[in-house]
Amino acid sequence: MTLALPGHTKGLLERGLFRCPLCLSRNFEALATSLRCIACDHSYLVEQGIPILVRNPGQLENALESARERLPDWYLREQPTEEISPWRHHLRRRREYVEALIDQHLGTCGGTPVETLLDLGCGDGNHLQYLHRFARLVCGSDYNLQRLQRARHRFPHLTLFLADILDYPVHEGVFDIIFFNHVLEHIAEDTEALQTVFRILKRNGLLILGVPNEGAWWWKLALKLQPAAKANTDHVHFYTAKTVCQQLGAAGFTVLEIKHLGWGPPHYGLDQRLRRFKFLDACFEGVGRTLLPRQATSLYIRATKG
Repeated sequence: MTLALPGHTKGLLERGLFRCPLCLSRNFEALATSLRCIACDHSYLVEQGIPILVRNPGQLENALESARERLPDWYLREQPTEEISPWRHHLRRRREYVEALIDQHLGTCGGTPVETLLDLGCGDGNHLQYLHRFARLVCGSDYNLQRLQRARHRFPHLTLFLADILDYPVHEGVFDIIFFNHVLEHIAEDTEALQTVFRILKRNGLLILGVPNEGAWWWKLALKLQPAAKANTDHVHFYTAKTVCQQLGAAGFTVLEIKHLGWGPPHYGLDQRLRRFKFLDACFEGVGRTLLPRQATSLYIRATKG
């Protein structure tokens, strides 16, 4: 029986870009339902074409089960696409900004797609829908198998794998572009996570990091006005432009640009209800950008590994 893997994933194995979390070897053998590390003989299950590249999948599943019990919607509900999200107009501007950044980067590389791109924390794959055109080999990883399975159903030709960012199963300097979008605020060990990103990015590669601007006083006010909002997420960090750039610098990155994107009322319930309307979202954007330029909803940082 042949293991069902997308062609790109087989290519990654053949090129030795994956590494065993246990022994760091890059030599794998594809068995009927798993990948076996030839060096240490440890096997990693493959489910629906998705390699489970973690040391202890049972431990990860227990942690996820605990999180699902506390926040079932957050971990189980399908992530709304740009077209149906209440923040569709804001998400469109974010996407257009990300696309422009990558196009700019490609212009410095001859204008053709780069070799490798990673959507780190890809979730249900909403961003893979447009990221796939920028690289010859596009990968997505997440720690939530249910989300990866949904992404695999939508994009069966892409390389998807389950991984722990703090024990990441990829060798040094693999990716030309890493898109790390609204994930870092969920990771307690954010310094170590950024060190991983630095390790796997190619020299002179592009990192696009997106985080909520929840450390800004405007959104601190929102949490005071609606304290239940904080209890309904698992955010453990509340960044400002200054604090997230300090973290990036400590990890070795050179920050090239900081972009504030999206403005709304300092109340998450009202923000969701009002900004679904294009006219109101545009009004908040114009007034906020003029009067409260540092109090945007989101921060996007363009950085590189020099």
